[in-house]
Amino acid sequence: MRAPLSLFLLCLVAGPVRADPALDAAVALYRAKQYPAAQAALEKIAGSAPPNAAACYYLGMTLRHRGDEPALEAALPWLEKAVSLAPDNGAYAGDYGGTCLQLADKRRSLSLATRGRNAMEKAIRLDPDNLDARDGLMQFYARAPWPLGSKSRARALAEELARRNPALGLREFLRLGRVFEKAGDARDARDAYAAAARLDGANPDAAAGLARLRPAGG
Repeated sequence: MRAPLSLFLLCLVAGPVRADPALDAAVALYRAKQYPAAQAALEKIAGSAPPNAAACYYLGMTLRHRGDEPALEAALPWLEKAVSLAPDNGAYAGDYGGTCLQLADKRRSLSLATRGRNAMEKAIRLDPDNLDARDGLMQFYARAPWPLGSKSRARALAEELARRNPALGLREFLRLGRVFEKAGDARDARDAYAAAARLDGANPDAAAGLARLRPAGG
């Protein structure tokens, strides 16, 4: 059967999809946690022309694996470049945003926190099933001070996580309960523990949280 004309024309315009053995090998090193070898291989590819979004992304991810401030600083420009080269890639946006938020926490940087929040929001718009981005954004809204923080947005994200993955939602409502309780927000903490109890009526952490925060005379 002949291929539709539109598909034929698309192939003419786009050209054949070419594999990149060097990039595949470098990514395999990253996934095997052979970070020095992965970094050396990815630096060669990411520094070549034309720029390669995947190489920039995996180089950034390789550099940030330690999670300390110098590692995050080294990773951020490469992840930002990956996002600029592939603006519709939700995974790239999510990991760039997460790195911004990690570095913002270490530096107490408002500008980095804002960049990270915006990137995470974009990641969710691009890929609604990106649960890691939802999780990271929920934690940001729960912990960030006003005006960046938002308990209502944190709860909404936890509710959506619970709808998509009840086990993850349970974990996140318990996390919210602990965060709000530590901040002295008894009512919000109670609400979070109650949401966790609705997801798992036998959960001991939810029960203990509700018992600690039971109103006097309740």
